[in-house]
Amino acid sequence: MRLPFYVAALLIVPLTACGSGGTGEANASGATTAADDGKPFAEPSAPGVTPMVVPVQASDTPCGADKLGRWLNVLPTEGVKSQIAATVGDRPIRYYAQGDAITMDFSEARLNVELGADGRIKLFRCG
Repeated sequence: MRLPFYVAALLIVPLTACGSGGTGEANASGATTAADDGKPFAEPSAPGVTPMVVPVQASDTPCGADKLGRWLNVLPTEGVKSQIAATVGDRPIRYYAQGDAITMDFSEARLNVELGADGRIKLFRCG
């Protein structure tokens, strides 16, 4: 599918605002600073252009799912469940098999553990 020219232009224009337009360098904290004064670089590259803010993802998920890779393809015995609970801390944990009916309420802090047809853990996700 080809986009009309004006739609493509609208998608490209914000990307041009991402360039720093100058010589900036990253300091120890990762923030870009102007090369000459050492202050954080905050001016937009062109007058009237608002710089885009890209959110930085935390190193871990809110429910701790990123810490559980070693339990993928493991049967969820009581011992495994207690180890998972100890790893993610005090939060709700929901175990369900593929195809089970589950509520669609979203809770960022809840850990969902999806079990495959073989009964082994196939997926960890927040929600």
